[in-house]
Amino acid sequence: MRELQFAITVWLGVLLIVAAVAKFRAPHQFSEAVAGYGLLPRQLLGPTAWLVPGFEVAIGVALLGGWYASVVLRVAAATFLVFSLAMAQTLIRGQRPSCGCGVGEERPVSWLLVARALGLAVLAGVASLGSARGGVSAVLGRQPTMPRDAALAALITLLVLGLVWRSLSVGLRVHSRMEAMRR
Repeated sequence: MRELQFAITVWLGVLLIVAAVAKFRAPHQFSEAVAGYGLLPRQLLGPTAWLVPGFEVAIGVALLGGWYASVVLRVAAATFLVFSLAMAQTLIRGQRPSCGCGVGEERPVSWLLVARALGLAVLAGVASLGSARGGVSAVLGRQPTMPRDAALAALITLLVLGLVWRSLSVGLRVHSRMEAMRR
């Protein structure tokens, strides 16, 4: 279990940092995406465009560093759950704004994105149940808590998770384009 926790912890850390960087690079676009959800008053959109990616970076760095991994994984799970609930309520109201996912492209909110965010929440939640030290410190620390072979296996698992993630992202793009063509 600790190898899987290691892989999930590192993968989620990288994912959150990459998403945050994309949001930091285009804060106005992210602010517009948040506005599309209709959850916040206008005066909070600007600060939110900086606070959300800042929070994502903090979680991502903590996950990569392995600091309080179980607690931070639970915070990540709660964050993904909040994202999924925000998208779901927007869809229930009949709106389809840009998701604001931070991947550098306009992607409307869909039930597939809700499912993806819920999947990430479950993944982080399950990983938080392990007791091993997470992040890269599990391998690079003075007294590694994981043998190098196990770390290699976990990193291979991480690579596979990344490929699956990429496949889902491509699938979402194809799905979005097919929906656009139907209209």
